[in-house]
Amino acid sequence: MIGRRAVFAFLATVAAIGVPGTAAAAPIPTFGKCGPTAAANAQCGTVAVPLDRANPASPTIAIAFQLTPHTDQSAPAVSAIVISNGGPGVSNIASDPIWRDRLASLLKTHDLLAIDHRGIGQSAAIDCPALQHVQGDQLDAARSCGASLGAASDRYGSGDVADDVDDVRAALGIGTIDYYGVSYGAVDVRAYAYRHADHLHAAILDSPDFSTDDAFFRTLPGAMAKIAARVCRRSTACAAGEPHPATNLSRLVRRLRANPVTGTGYDASGKARRLRVDERGLLGILYDDYFSDPAFLNQGEVFAAARALGAGDTTPLLRLAAESNAPTDFGDANGAMSVGADYAVFCADSVFPWDKSAPEATRRAQYLAALNALPASATAPFSVSAWTGFIASQPVLLIPGADACTPWPAPTRPEPPFPPRQPFPAGVPALLFGGGLDYLDVSQERTLLPLFTNAKFVTVANGGHVTTLWSRCAVGIAVRFLSTLQTGNTSCAADTRGASGNPFGGAAGELQLQGVGRFPLRAQAAIPAKRDHARHDASTPLARRVAAVAWAAVEDAVYQTPRLTATTGRGLRGGTYKVKHGKATTKITYRRARFSRDVAVSGVASLDIATSRLTGRITVAGALPGTLQLHATLWDPDKPNATVRGTLGGQRVALLAPAR
Repeated sequence: MIGRRAVFAFLATVAAIGVPGTAAAAPIPTFGKCGPTAAANAQCGTVAVPLDRANPASPTIAIAFQLTPHTDQSAPAVSAIVISNGGPGVSNIASDPIWRDRLASLLKTHDLLAIDHRGIGQSAAIDCPALQHVQGDQLDAARSCGASLGAASDRYGSGDVADDVDDVRAALGIGTIDYYGVSYGAVDVRAYAYRHADHLHAAILDSPDFSTDDAFFRTLPGAMAKIAARVCRRSTACAAGEPHPATNLSRLVRRLRANPVTGTGYDASGKARRLRVDERGLLGILYDDYFSDPAFLNQGEVFAAARALGAGDTTPLLRLAAESNAPTDFGDANGAMSVGADYAVFCADSVFPWDKSAPEATRRAQYLAALNALPASATAPFSVSAWTGFIASQPVLLIPGADACTPWPAPTRPEPPFPPRQPFPAGVPALLFGGGLDYLDVSQERTLLPLFTNAKFVTVANGGHVTTLWSRCAVGIAVRFLSTLQTGNTSCAADTRGASGNPFGGAAGELQLQGVGRFPLRAQAAIPAKRDHARHDASTPLARRVAAVAWAAVEDAVYQTPRLTATTGRGLRGGTYKVKHGKATTKITYRRARFSRDVAVSGVASLDIATSRLTGRITVAGALPGTLQLHATLWDPDKPNATVRGTLGGQRVALLAPAR
């Protein structure tokens, strides 16, 4: 085979693959000490590769790897599993422990190979401080970052990465790899398949992000709206208070477009923030749960917040906005994320509505012309201006502004990762995952299937972005596929309940689709708890409403706990709670925490981490004083209700309230 580097010596375009000839000698690895998170048997080092394979005088760049050999050394490894975490810009070595855990059952017979792509992590990370720490105008920062890379600014794309991965494979004497690409990592898988199909044993593309051909990411806002409605319908509490989530979300968008909300919002820790919530602010609330913990809490609350706003109560919406702030610092560039590499990869790979070789002013004009040509319906229910303004404000390129690469240097040798609509190699088994709660719309991801002749697409109904990080079901399917090259029974993926860990780290519990039915100013406006007919109950209508609000104050603190910056949180309408994490139990102590203005809760609740069972004893002051005992299993759709028992206003109560 004539290597691509030899072809590049004569051509300044994408090289032809598979021309008969002489194979190049494999590079030689340099071994060194592994980091503290590596497996005990890991082998670590670097492989020197040309920064520019078309330039014989090119300097080299050291590509770092971490190889965890299979444990059954009585036989050769079936293959080496190579993970690409996407981003782009995310370190694969830094996330190696996550994948060792998820793929543990495969590591008896498969090697696991983590490679930091050029410009990322331990492979000469691109460090552009203004981008990395989100300082100043980000277009200026991008311009400066690109200039600092000089002629190499276009040499960080997925095509060059694919050749680096193959050089590391060859240097380590590995015959074939199973390439596991998540999110933008799917671009890396397809680039490798295009260039090095003879060394590709199988492939998994999880939540494949092929946004390189739509600079405006126009499908995302509509998907965000659909997912919010879907979350509400799957939450017992949210569905009880909102029968028409899609319609009312569109109404909220129009309301905030015409009359933005201003005021002071308090985040979970009680920090006050002066806020203005308009369309862009609502997008921030919905998009925040792409990353936040607990996931999809904002979607479960936004509908009740909209109803409260309609009644003149801005507190719930302002709290959501206060908790939905974009990150302002990504730490050291050679750690888990290099924002400079994020730009370098994206700007090299993507197709934009402007000429990359044109001067920046021309590109900017072409961008504006493309923006003005977008139909108003392109980003419905949000306006085009709100959406493009929102993505332009994001500090990383997971959803970049369409103009993010306009100041990047013009490429000296453009090289797309693969030709448009390039078929996947017919002989390579492939598994594609899509999440039913992923903003990268599954229907869009499924359009890739015609490019694969030996592939299966599995939709994980309750999976978010990167399904195997959300769902034990998806992990099981992936492990079976890599073991047998067959998907087997995938019926668990259709379960809308999902399966995931709880936010306190326990293995038990289901994916959190918790929501709120109502944010009442006073208990009288609450959705009442239901009578438990298995027990004697003498509650009045007011008692049932007070019980519901008291339980909501307890549950609200549990859901807000992962968002605390310290150990003390603030109730929605005042009061506090203090959190103490133990090995087996999380203990929350309430001091007059209020979900409504006229009901204050004090006492203690404990959450068993392994079982997600919550027990509590609280005193209730305000509208109807009393003492209540609480029992619930959270994140379990088979146990949807909390039991609330005790006395309120001197009357015995035995009630049920939604626990998700």
